[in-house]
Order: sequence, then C-alpha cells, then structure tokens
Amino acid sequence: MMADQARRLRELAQEKVGSPARGKATSGGNRGRICRSIAVTSGKGGVGKSNVSLSLAVALSQMRKKTLLFDADLGLANIHILLGLAPKHNLLHVVNGACSIEDALCAGPEGVTILPGSSGIAAMADLERYRLEELQRKLSRIEESYDFMIIDGGAGIGKNTMLMSSSAGTALLVLTPEPTALADVYATAKVLVSMGVTDLQVLVNMAGNEREGREIFEKLRGLVRNFLRREIRLSGIIPFDRDVPKMVRMQRNPMQSKPSSRFAAGIQGYARALCGTSPGRVGFFDRLLAGIGKGSPDGENEL
Repeated sequence: MMADQARRLRELAQEKVGSPARGKATSGGNRGRICRSIAVTSGKGGVGKSNVSLSLAVALSQMRKKTLLFDADLGLANIHILLGLAPKHNLLHVVNGACSIEDALCAGPEGVTILPGSSGIAAMADLERYRLEELQRKLSRIEESYDFMIIDGGAGIGKNTMLMSSSAGTALLVLTPEPTALADVYATAKVLVSMGVTDLQVLVNMAGNEREGREIFEKLRGLVRNFLRREIRLSGIIPFDRDVPKMVRMQRNPMQSKPSSRFAAGIQGYARALCGTSPGRVGFFDRLLAGIGKGSPDGENEL
C-alpha cells in the first residue's frame, strides 16, 4: 500500500516537472516562476536554527524580495512562538481539506508570509491521486508567487528533516563552534550527500570571532572532503550577540529590534549573496512530492 502511494507521488511530481508551462512566465503576473528555496537545518538543537530562518526571511523581505517562510519542523514547530502568533490553520488542515492554502498562510514581520507545517507533509502520503494533483497545483501556485522560500526544518537526521532539506535547492547547515555541534553537522551532511544533495552550505552561528568561526568551518570542510568527497561552502559567520537570546525571549526579531547589530549584519550579508543567485529548474514542493515515499537512509518507507 505504502509503495503504491509512493509511486503515485513520484509519478505526479514527474508529470508536474515535465509540464511545458512550468518555469515560464505567464500573463497572470508571477505564475510560472520557480522561487529559490533554502532549507535551514542543523545537527542538534540549541544552535539558533529557527532564529536564523526567521531572520533570513525578514532580511530578504526587507530587500523587497517576496518571501515565504515554511515552518517545517513537524515535531517542534516554533516560528509562530518566536513571533507571538497563534495560527488557526496549518498545512495539515490544507491536506485534509479543512481550509484553503490561502487560509493557512499567516502574515509575518516586514511582509514575510508564514506557512505553518504541522504534520501535513507526512499526511500527503495517504492522499488519493486526484487529491494529490489538486494539492500539488495549490502548493505550486503559492510557491510561484514568491522569490524565496525559507524552510525551517527540524534538527538532526530524522526522515522528515532530511526529506525537507534534500527537496530544497540549497541545504543550509547551521553550525556553532562546539565539538558536539561539529560531529552532529557532519552526520547530517553525510546523510544529505547520500540523498543526492549537491548544494551544501554552512552558516557558523554564535562564533566568538571571525577566526573561531572559520576554524570550525575548516574542520567540517576537511571531514566532508576526506570522507564524503564533496565540497561545502561557507555562507557566513554570525558573531555571538548576548542581546539576541534576550530578544528571542521577548519575541522580538533582531533584524527589526537591533538592525545595526553584528548578528543582523551577518544575516544581511548572506541575504544579499542569495539575491545574486538563480533558482533551480524544479520547485521545492515538486521535489518534495517526488521524494515522499522513497524512504529514509535506513530503507524505511514510512514518514
């Protein structure tokens, strides 16, 4: 049963990818555009992943890029907590037909749009084909309305987390200067490489200084080069700012509350670099549907 559902998902995604209308501009405004997708993940909790995701989305929106923030940490979704929001709907309601995808979207700071995920991704595998087709059209239509989509995934190497990260155009690994963080991020990179991810980037957060941040990155790069035979790119070093945890507790985003801080400057630098890149040929939700049911690295098929 699960194998049949997985096959239907992959066939549907491939049909969508092969559609001639995909990727072309149309008379209906921005429809047909493929947005740039970045999945923010980490090997362990407590490294500031969700704050980086939210701040990056805010920075891109401040640069007049239409940005969607997908809260895809299915177990510990907390973007709404960081913002003090109480969304009425999430992706699971959309999957179950309880609301439209437009109703599930929330207004965030600086024009950012937020899509709460809940367990909606796992529920996709149980849909009948006609409902999958309808859902994919809805998700793709929403995605095509944005320049960027930031996916705040979970920490660690769980199946859902890896599926999210491997479906995005870029997997951004948040690393801190700690030995345990280094080991956990390397384990995450190893799984993502095994899943075919080619654009692996690293953002060092909470670094004592530039030198410390670069040293921990070089250690990770050495491991990835020697054992995985892959290259990873340093996307930025974010200095530790003692005011950031205070702002998080107060549900205030640093990009707005302290825009002149070194934290904000680091995020803005990465956002500017992203603005100069091009999206891939296939959208995030098309890749995600193609990946559902393929199984985790240990061979299991259930999400």
